[in-house]
Amino acid sequence: MTAAKIEVVEDPQYKTIIVNGMFGGHRPGYFEAIVYTDELEAKEALGTVSLAPERAFIKRTIRCRLVMDPVTAKSTAHWLMNHIVEYERIFGKIPFPPEHEVKP
Repeated sequence: MTAAKIEVVEDPQYKTIIVNGMFGGHRPGYFEAIVYTDELEAKEALGTVSLAPERAFIKRTIRCRLVMDPVTAKSTAHWLMNHIVEYERIFGKIPFPPEHEVKP
């Protein structure tokens, strides 16, 4: 039996998103995650003769909302965990952000 051919095309709106964080949760039947990017906005700080670091700020941009059914969410979590394990095997342990550590 021959495997079915799959044609792969890129959506015209395909883009790369730098992910600095996610926010969301679960509801009956689906999981959702809001993906955002944080950027240092320094134009005002650099736009004066003497630098004004107090005028710099973080601009948080909401990039997209991911909605997944429970099976896809679990499959995605499994895929990501496998890649994290392999990454740590090659490059060393990834430190866990202190604000997310599980307290005994």
